[in-house]
Parts: sequence; structure tokens; C-alpha cells
Amino acid sequence: MIVNEPKKYIGDYGVDSVRAAYENRGKWYYYLVKEGLDQGLPLEFVRDAMREAGKFQYETRFKGMTEIDEFAGEFMTYGVEKVNEGEIVEKDENHLKIDLGYCPLVKAWQGLTDDEEYMSRICDCCMDMDRAMAEGLGWTMDLEHTIAAGDGKCTMCFRKK
Repeated sequence: MIVNEPKKYIGDYGVDSVRAAYENRGKWYYYLVKEGLDQGLPLEFVRDAMREAGKFQYETRFKGMTEIDEFAGEFMTYGVEKVNEGEIVEKDENHLKIDLGYCPLVKAWQGLTDDEEYMSRICDCCMDMDRAMAEGLGWTMDLEHTIAAGDGKCTMCFRKK
């Protein structure tokens, strides 16, 4: 069962506004994926698109970074920290682990479907963006937990190879 309710920054106009924008983005993503599948495309098309988005993120935000501290400083944006209720739970010179307590994309999907397995699958596809971004750095990004899988939080672990 998916548990996905914000616990922090409730009533903060700035955070609420960005959450609403992210929810809208989640609806776009949902309908783009649904339309592609309805037209006979395999789910792999979503992974391909998200990997391309991750390569773009790498090229425009992270290229040339070699240190976890530098990466963490750039990755931990307003959106990650406040909108997704993200916090760094572990960090050393070789890895960075981040917990996210809320996901506006999942919130949007919950309003469009009751199919939790489907939400988990499209979430995993979405995270291919972060995986590709990490690959650009020569690192890996593993998901230890996801809100969409019913874990109550997302845990992203970036590791140097």
C-alpha cells in the first residue's frame, strides 16, 4: 500500500506551488506513458526517453564533477530538500544516500489510477533519468526503497565505481 503524504512545509506557499507544478508534471508523464503504451509501444520507450533526459542533466549540471560533496551540493536543490522532503542520510567520499519522504509525481498518479504495480513500474522508469545522470559521472545510482513500491520513502544511493 502506497503511503505518500507530505509531513513538512505544509502551508508554505512556495513549497505548495512547486509541489503543484510537480504534480502537473506527473500527470503529463502519466498520460504520455499511457498513450505510448496504448499505441503499442513497449515500456522500454519510457526508459529510453528518461535516460536521454538524464544524459542532458549530466551534460548541463554535473559534467566534470568528481567529488561527492560537489555533487550533493548541486543535487540537493529546493525541490529535492523541500518539495520531496529530501535529506542526506549517509555521505562519504565514495557514496551519497538520500531519503525522500514525499513524491508529488506519485501523488498525481494516485489521482489517476489505483494500480499500484503500474505506478511502481512507471516510477522505476522515471528514475532511469537519475541512473543515466550517475552513469555520466562514472557512478551508479541504486534505489533501495521507493514510495511507489509502498516503502513509505524513496532511498537513492549514488556510488562511485
